[in-house]
Amino acid sequence: MPHLRPRHRSTPATWRSEPNPYARDRLPPKQARWHLAGALRSHPMNIQIQELSAERLPESAELLTDVFLNLEPMTAALHLSREFYSSYVRAVCDHCFEDHLAVAAIDADTGKLVGVAIGLDDGKYRQTLHVIPPEYRAAMAQMNDFFEELDKPLSRIPGKWTYVFYLAVAPSYWRAGISMSMLQRMETLLRDKRYEYLVSEATNPKSEGAFRKQGYVEINRLAYAAAPSFAGLPGDCTLFLKKLV
Repeated sequence: MPHLRPRHRSTPATWRSEPNPYARDRLPPKQARWHLAGALRSHPMNIQIQELSAERLPESAELLTDVFLNLEPMTAALHLSREFYSSYVRAVCDHCFEDHLAVAAIDADTGKLVGVAIGLDDGKYRQTLHVIPPEYRAAMAQMNDFFEELDKPLSRIPGKWTYVFYLAVAPSYWRAGISMSMLQRMETLLRDKRYEYLVSEATNPKSEGAFRKQGYVEINRLAYAAAPSFAGLPGDCTLFLKKLV
């Protein structure tokens, strides 16, 4: 898949000085799929984790666009326009909603959507590619190549599985455990639908630690230095797998 596939974008942690763990779940050519923004702090907020509703789709797309376009290093390296990226994210949200593989975090005191987690199968992902204009296809291909290499072990995984495509939390709600709460709710949804495995990529050590604590097992790792477009980013991208049943 090409990610803009963050086939990301599953994504918690950025490479900035702020303590924000966020993982890539993947974006257009395979991008950072997911956002594990601050997964380790208890919070006094009244946060409700629930299935994503149709009414919340526009808010979800806006949140994902803000987080990934502005804070996720691999996505930022592609220099995408906000107009394009927001249309791509909305296409992903619409497709995942059809399969009911998405959850949202709602601040019950304000009614605001503050987090979203999206699961997306490869086939559905491919249906979103029509929104990628010609001028961005070369950039997407670079990310796609990176993730195709990282994801090679998945060809040996038996059974039904899907990706954490996006996982993001609004910055003001980071470090409150919201990402992991959404991930756990998604795992429950997938078990009910008889999925056997859930896959995600972690973009930094903090994200890796959070996944490991949730029972995810590392099955591959690829250094950013292996890809010219991302050689300036430190460290590795790690592929994780969790058996759900």
